[in-house]
Amino acid sequence: MSTQRFTPEFKEEAVRQVIDRKYSVAEVSARLGVSAHSLYKWVKAVAPDKTEKQASELLEAKSELLRLRAQLRRVEEERDILKKGRTVLCQGTRVKYRFINDHRHEFRIATMCRVLRVTRGGYYQWVHKPMSDRDIEDRRLLEVIKDSYVASEGVYGARRVFCDLREAGEICGKHRVAKIMRNHRIKAIRGYKKPRHIVGRPSIVAPNRLQRQFTVDRPDQAWVTDITYLRTWQGWLYLAVVIDLHSRKVVGWSMKPSLGRELALDALLMALMRRQPTQPVIVHSDQGSQYGSDDWQRFCHAHRLKPSMSRRGNCWDNAVAESFFSSLKKERIRKRVYKTRDLARSDVFDYIEVFYNRTRRHSHLGGVSPEAFERASV
Repeated sequence: MSTQRFTPEFKEEAVRQVIDRKYSVAEVSARLGVSAHSLYKWVKAVAPDKTEKQASELLEAKSELLRLRAQLRRVEEERDILKKGRTVLCQGTRVKYRFINDHRHEFRIATMCRVLRVTRGGYYQWVHKPMSDRDIEDRRLLEVIKDSYVASEGVYGARRVFCDLREAGEICGKHRVAKIMRNHRIKAIRGYKKPRHIVGRPSIVAPNRLQRQFTVDRPDQAWVTDITYLRTWQGWLYLAVVIDLHSRKVVGWSMKPSLGRELALDALLMALMRRQPTQPVIVHSDQGSQYGSDDWQRFCHAHRLKPSMSRRGNCWDNAVAESFFSSLKKERIRKRVYKTRDLARSDVFDYIEVFYNRTRRHSHLGGVSPEAFERASV
């Protein structure tokens, strides 16, 4: 069909169908009986700039649509990653690597690394070597820490366990030991609160010769003594101890079912038989009736001992003895009620003579046991 048969007005209307009414060239060509080639020529001749602009806008719209779809897919993927990985957001890097490895078939690795704020290089390095050299060393140290903790029957904290490790030749820091124990919930077993501070009156039986001078420079210069009680199904079992302030060693003790002056005297007699002091020794106690008795005063004078007493109700004046009883009850007794007095006596004997005097590390002595401190100070 020849183009000469169509008037300019016809051509203008045909072009307006394509440009203004947004019909396609093929639709207008079919409806008007005009060849598509001719119609293209009319459109290009009438409004070439407008056609090119519309084509450009259409291309930009398609590009923007594709970009928005890709962005939507990325946002949805990040949303799903955060929903499933919300528990590892505040965890360590290796925990995040483990999450990425578990979900690598569900999400893209690059996206998970970006969302969880880790590097892809670090992840691939972790895949080839899941445990670092430090983690391997920490796992080995954990076994050594457990051995020290079990050997102390659960009473050692990070400081004393660290001393054990250093003595065994391990090279590690105190804070590293504390971190390993904290991460694996290994902590010293404790169960009692500190006593309240009570101000009391001085004793009229004996002066306070010690005056809280708990650090002495030689053995058998000052002893402290006190009495506590243990619960059994057969009734109370009372324990009296005598402690040398130089080495914090329990040099005398006695256990009886009754709270009489013989209990305190027997503990002091054991201390005299063991130590055999050549100089007068200060023996400090509280204002209990056993220590204020005439037998106690006579015994002290007969053996060149100088009685000393705390203020009434003031446990801080005899803090070393109170501290020993606190350690005994936290580390060994642990609120236990013994079936018999014999079981209680055997357990306390084992704590004093086997563990406390010979093995237990004392913080006041620089992390060594009382007997080791005495041997070193000779």
